Amino acid sequence: MFPTRKRLIQTLYILRKNYTPSALTKLKINVPTLTECLCLLDGPLVCLSTLIINVLCIYHPDMLEAIDTTKKLPNLKCFSFTSFGHTYEYDNLIVPLLCRMINLEELKLYLLVRRLDSTYIDGYQLYDRFLIYMTQLKKFTFYIKTEVSFKTVRFELPTNEDIQRSFIGRRYPRVTSYAYTQSVPFDGVCHIYSLPYDFEYFVDLDNSFQGGMFKKKIEEENKIFFVYTIQEQRTQE
Repeated sequence: MFPTRKRLIQTLYILRKNYTPSALTKLKINVPTLTECLCLLDGPLVCLSTLIINVLCIYHPDMLEAIDTTKKLPNLKCFSFTSFGHTYEYDNLIVPLLCRMINLEELKLYLLVRRLDSTYIDGYQLYDRFLIYMTQLKKFTFYIKTEVSFKTVRFELPTNEDIQRSFIGRRYPRVTSYAYTQSVPFDGVCHIYSLPYDFEYFVDLDNSFQGGMFKKKIEEENKIFFVYTIQEQRTQE
């Protein structure tokens, strides 16, 4: 589905040689790492207003010092970011990237986040970390899964009710959460997502999931809905 590392080198070469048209306003692309996404936004695409990007891996890029990661992106109006790879770099890379999109009108996120000695991503964090800067935002669609592990500290994680309350009063769309603490090897796992659910995948469900939240959406659009469970993944391995 995604290119290999060899393809990454070719894409970065194209960007450096300015082969991409500067007048391009909409781009839909699959890339293997976040580096390419950062290079695209730091490159010649000054007129880009819509970026739909699927990223395989999110990790700290070796060439980050050569990329301007602070420059605002005022022309970007629509940003869709999907990654099926688990990442520890949400706070260090994803949040700063989103803070640069000050005129964004539509945002779509699909993220699988892992955190050490921290808590779940919730409505408070989403708003305080980057949504507060997106004053033009009209539509926010998301699925974010947080996996928490305690290494040096331990504290009580929010309940599902706590997560739900964090979305009240912030002009969020209808939001559902699913948090649980009985998950080996993690100390806690939390799924948060906007409704109606607008993605084809929902990962790592277990038997405690109550379900019943996607049926209407699937029937209306006649889509195939893929549910991957931990047990199914282990069977495939």
